[in-house]
Amino acid sequence: MLWKAKPMTARGDTIRGKQRQDVEKDFIGPRLVEIIDHNHSLAKLNAATDWRLLEGRLSPAAGAAPGRPSQSRLLVGLAILRQLYDLTDEALFDRWLENPYFQLLCGESYFQHTLPFERAGLTASLRRISADKLRTLMRAGLANAVDLELGEMPELARLGVDPKTLGRSNRRRDTGGDKPVSIYDVAKRAGVSIKTVSLVVNRQPNVSLQTRTAVLAAIDALAYKPNVFARGLASERSYLIGLLHDVAPGSYIADLQLGALARCREEGYHLIVELLNPLQDHDVASRVRSLVSESVLHGVILTPPLCDDRTIMQELSAAKTPFVRVAPGNKMPGTSVVNIDEFKAAYEMTAYLVGLGHRRIGFVKGKPDHGAARLRFDGYRSALADAGLSFQEEFCAQGFFTYQSGLEAGEKILAAKIRPTAIFAGNDDMAAGVLAVSQKFNLSIPNDLSVAGFDDSIVAQVVWPRLTTCRQPLKEMAAAAVSVLTQKRNHDRPQERLLAHELVVRESTAPFPG
Repeated sequence: MLWKAKPMTARGDTIRGKQRQDVEKDFIGPRLVEIIDHNHSLAKLNAATDWRLLEGRLSPAAGAAPGRPSQSRLLVGLAILRQLYDLTDEALFDRWLENPYFQLLCGESYFQHTLPFERAGLTASLRRISADKLRTLMRAGLANAVDLELGEMPELARLGVDPKTLGRSNRRRDTGGDKPVSIYDVAKRAGVSIKTVSLVVNRQPNVSLQTRTAVLAAIDALAYKPNVFARGLASERSYLIGLLHDVAPGSYIADLQLGALARCREEGYHLIVELLNPLQDHDVASRVRSLVSESVLHGVILTPPLCDDRTIMQELSAAKTPFVRVAPGNKMPGTSVVNIDEFKAAYEMTAYLVGLGHRRIGFVKGKPDHGAARLRFDGYRSALADAGLSFQEEFCAQGFFTYQSGLEAGEKILAAKIRPTAIFAGNDDMAAGVLAVSQKFNLSIPNDLSVAGFDDSIVAQVVWPRLTTCRQPLKEMAAAAVSVLTQKRNHDRPQERLLAHELVVRESTAPFPG
């Protein structure tokens, strides 16, 4: 029968100095390393796992007593055990109290009968560790453990880890051996410390050119490929950037994704793209919390109109996850922003059409909840007023940034008894819809009707006649957002980057014949 320890002092009691030492001396049990069988599968798993890599990522240490596990170590251990044995939370804690191997895996030094943290808090934290997240953690923690006979441990299959594949990406290229290349091998070959190798891998600036060159040469010679998850756990950043959008991917979102992806690759990060629609999701706050918790994102890029959603931003701020707003319509102090001057760009396009001699200029509005759409409409109206032209409601129609809405808005405007001679649409997709519906009214573009768009997406160049449009540098804006996130430090002030727009004149506009 296993030795049973006396219950420890309840959490919350204040024990300090010598009094605390005496209590621990009287109440702790035998050392676990002295009573366990080291051939036990859980003992092997404990020995094979790189706990230094895993600790400190899930939660703070929470003031663990000497000889007791940190909260992060305890959480990872409990999550492993729950998955291995398919236990309920209550059964998991009960087994923990009775089983020295359970306590060993969770970081205990002595065989005891009390959890060092409150069950309620541990239960809530455990629910945030999904099976996928646990699998990711274990692959990182066991990345360099293929020499420890893990193939004899069927338990690993229940964690989604195949021992045969561990470490395969880091085989020695220069020796032809089967042992995986580790950061220690790179450090030894380059003649530097592992900390220096880590600085080079993580693109830190405080390394000399000579040292950086030597480390990179060693990495290339050994074909060393840092495990992205291990790298994130070790440096307390995940190297994952999230991009959130609210509509099915179109040309606008596609350009943003391409720009963000290219810059992520340059910076050594990975991009995660998520669809989040506040109008359809009943609990958008919960969705954001789950996303941040399960993905452990380093930062988030918010695209329109999510960049103006206060609920989303509040949840990200509460989770201490940095975010950058791309093309927001509302100013919000204390947030980082990447945009163009939407108002000025729309003003200039309208002024251009006025300069061609057009006096009846229509407008197709963007989504009502889109702040940038409102700024474009305001720029249009302001340019009309400055040109001495009155705003006419019948020349305007509501669109939703889609081709179909452009068709419908264009038909409404062109069906009026008095038609405009030019129509400026809030984006290229809607402008393409106006081009298409103009054929229904036997209008020649641009002789009978000039049409202009906004964004300079791929659509503007594949329709005929090609669209005159205002170029918004979407790829560059997304890349700038990534740079803000990757270069951000906790003490940094919010940044605002204003990129230049450009008026692009093509065949869809011409001077008014009259």
